[in-house]
Amino acid sequence: MRALTDRAGVSQPAASKHLGVLKFAGLVQDRREGRRTHYSAQPQALAPLIEWMSCYGAFWRDRLGLGQP
Repeated sequence: MRALTDRAGVSQPAASKHLGVLKFAGLVQDRREGRRTHYSAQPQALAPLIEWMSCYGAFWRDRLGLGQP
């Protein structure tokens, strides 16, 4: 955790809270190893967001007349 907090410039409690939210959202997965917890990103969890953004991105491009040339 120290490497993460030092590089990000945040406190350990703030990093822990953020990781908890990411875990709840399914964006990271944790694995305990003794006293340490290892986190890994789960990029496939972003698929619903990417799909939603592509639908609404097309909608707003059309609505605002910003269609692709």
